[in-house]
Amino acid sequence: MDINVKKRDGSEEPWSYDKLVAAVTKAGIPLTAAENLASQVQEWVKTASQDGTILSTQVRDKLVELMKVDFPVESDNFQAYKKD
Repeated sequence: MDINVKKRDGSEEPWSYDKLVAAVTKAGIPLTAAENLASQVQEWVKTASQDGTILSTQVRDKLVELMKVDFPVESDNFQAYKKD
């Protein structure tokens, strides 16, 4: 998938399904569920990206929205965590 993610500091990096799965499992969600969530976000990114780029905040917001359905506590924890 040739989409770049624009981070809060303005830098860009290639889309990474594996990185998203890792972040979701760190929030306490089981691997199979994390892979399912990451797949849903990846499909959404394909349609939501503008000119092959999407903001990291958009990805985060979509992920939190999906997590809230089955994992509300983990969703809150994930949302509360902010990198400096």
